[in-house]
Amino acid sequence: MPGHNAIYLFLSLLLTACGPVVDTAQRVPGQDSLPEMDSGQRQRLSDTTFLANGRMVSILASKEEHKGTILCLPGWSYSRLDVCEKSAFCEKALAQGYHLVLPEMEKSIYASQPYPETRKDWLGFPQLPFITDTLIPHLQRELGLLLYGQNNFLYGISTGGRGVALIAIHTDTLFRAGAALSGDFNQLLDPGDNLMKGWYGEFEKFPERWKTDNPSMTPGKIMIPLFFAHGMADKVVPDKQTTAFEKLLRQTKASTTPDHVAIIKPDAGHDYEFWDSQTQAVLKFFDANCR
Repeated sequence: MPGHNAIYLFLSLLLTACGPVVDTAQRVPGQDSLPEMDSGQRQRLSDTTFLANGRMVSILASKEEHKGTILCLPGWSYSRLDVCEKSAFCEKALAQGYHLVLPEMEKSIYASQPYPETRKDWLGFPQLPFITDTLIPHLQRELGLLLYGQNNFLYGISTGGRGVALIAIHTDTLFRAGAALSGDFNQLLDPGDNLMKGWYGEFEKFPERWKTDNPSMTPGKIMIPLFFAHGMADKVVPDKQTTAFEKLLRQTKASTTPDHVAIIKPDAGHDYEFWDSQTQAVLKFFDANCR
């Protein structure tokens, strides 16, 4: 796709650049009252890659008038750069004034904590607290990004869609809206899921654990509108994960919460061809929730 290779090359070059190392795992006191960036600070924001607790995080800064910031969550074992290399999402979001935050999540299921049965080779991968307790406070403190009152958005693909829902549950109204494409939102629908077994242990032995980090158990805690898209030909994550969750959200939605949107495509699979086809719709949804 035109422009994608150039973006990907630039991102790759950023990996060799020196940047700050973030080792905090604590919330920043008073983070809700941090000041809004002035126009001069916004203009000085530039592309960079830094380490947060040993994990690569890339910031892509729009050269247009700053509209908002999108935290992009990759799926299981997907590179954070895939969304830029394999779709037009980064290119179009940047052109419309959105800054992008791209953390490397590796084999993350966005869990809140490990267990004795969690696979030992998975324990080093970043999980939900990396986002909520380390990355977000760092961006707020050091770059003035993702502050309350700003136009902040969540975007996740596959397991990253699950991350969108879980982060929304844990961050109240920090984000204006989120987009979860081909995500999984209720592990109880598939007790044989190897990713969930690898983290929580066997469902038959630990059924209560399978209710933790489960967006479908606490839908009322999601206070922002979500955009869903799923393909009925998805052989990785069944579309019932989205249809059932979206229905549950509609049933529990507060009267003050804007409407959720769900796009279900009969012939779409679990791939970037489908996810890229939703780019314009996602950005339009975000635009509609800007203030």
